[in-house]
Amino acid sequence: MFRFFVFLLFAGLSLSRCSASSVQEQAEFLAGTPLPRTSSLAALQNHSDYQLHQRELQEQWAFCKRIRYEAMQLWGREHLGHDPSTRGVVRYLFGGPDFLNAHAFFPDARIMVLGGLEPVGEVPPPETLTPGAMAVGLKSLREALHTSLFCGYFITSEMKPQLLQGSFRGVLPVLFTELALTGNQILSVEIVKPFGSPGVKILYARFDPRADTQPQTLYYFQADLSNGKEAKHFLEWLGSLGEGASYLKAASYLLPLPSFSQTREFLLNTSSLILQDDSGIPFSEFHPDLWKIQLFGVYVEPLEVFRLHRDPFLETAYAGGDYAGPIPFGVGYHVNARDANLLLATRLKASTEAVAYPSVLSPMAAATPLPSPTPRPTRTPRPPKKPKPTPVPIRKALPVDSSEGVEIRKALPVETTPLEQPQPTLPAVMDQAPPSSTDRDHQPASDPTPPPDPTTLENL
Repeated sequence: MFRFFVFLLFAGLSLSRCSASSVQEQAEFLAGTPLPRTSSLAALQNHSDYQLHQRELQEQWAFCKRIRYEAMQLWGREHLGHDPSTRGVVRYLFGGPDFLNAHAFFPDARIMVLGGLEPVGEVPPPETLTPGAMAVGLKSLREALHTSLFCGYFITSEMKPQLLQGSFRGVLPVLFTELALTGNQILSVEIVKPFGSPGVKILYARFDPRADTQPQTLYYFQADLSNGKEAKHFLEWLGSLGEGASYLKAASYLLPLPSFSQTREFLLNTSSLILQDDSGIPFSEFHPDLWKIQLFGVYVEPLEVFRLHRDPFLETAYAGGDYAGPIPFGVGYHVNARDANLLLATRLKASTEAVAYPSVLSPMAAATPLPSPTPRPTRTPRPPKKPKPTPVPIRKALPVDSSEGVEIRKALPVETTPLEQPQPTLPAVMDQAPPSSTDRDHQPASDPTPPPDPTTLENL
């Protein structure tokens, strides 16, 4: 009888080791988290290709936490945590699969909705892949996350090809990795299409010793938010969730455009709080009778590729009474704290009762018109500046030690103008985000001006 019991015990252990991996084990595996020996994925973590993935990803995540993520968490607790809307529905529509930054600011969101143009994709059980397929898939995942972990946003043109290679395709592997890196437990994953466009619904939970936390819901949808039927159906569904907080960052300056008026008006009419950088809703759209404005950081001119989207009203406001203080982290395309900005707009409850907020899905003329905006002060003309070197597309982000601490810069070999004698190739260094990078596919046309003079560049 004893021998039979021992046989059953060892048989049970063998079966448990061979059982299919859970979604949480898969997420922790992708994030480089060591798994218990009983996991069917534990043996795969001994392979050299996986250990390279684990080491590189964990190093990048440690850098992200030190340079930006932990500072964002502290800032969010101080400036956002008191607002009840941050514990309800949070909409982050132009960020793609950027769960990390939204979670840093809004960790208590009951429902978080992300939107982008990248496909949902899939996460096959890693134990079913060949070693070669595993190595290719993990490398593509690291490359897709690289700029996000260093700079704080995704580069769609860079991420799309990477997420079409290997076995871990689309944004789902990215979301799994981000949920695991931030200590969340995935409870269930479901592919959904509530309004026609493909999406995924992830139920997750986190351990917070400060509170009795409940399961939270993360949605991601692949949807075009420019005016049209797809945006109309998406916004109808999103509106059915009720009012909430909205977050906008590295949004390619799309919302000022007439072709994105539906989404812009929807966010203004249904948000009780909006947190954004200068690439979001124009400052003039925030009526002073409806919104309390707080400005953080510093306003600098947009990147050269976005130079036509400079906001003189926002620039003037930074010199006025709405300024609330600095920020200790980079935001959006301004990856370093010294030139980053954030606008925090909170709806004035007393004023909203007297104003009819038209639905973005119905004609604006049918609603009670808003009072005329308070005129903004005119901007004092400044002397023209010397032309700047034209930025060049850059693929990789690099941390660099400077006299003011660690900052993030970029490097890309630039071909010099042909001369009589061959000249060495120099790396182009920029303190800002790559001009060709956006969180969307709606990218501006390339600037026809020639590349920068290599003599003005700085070596890393």
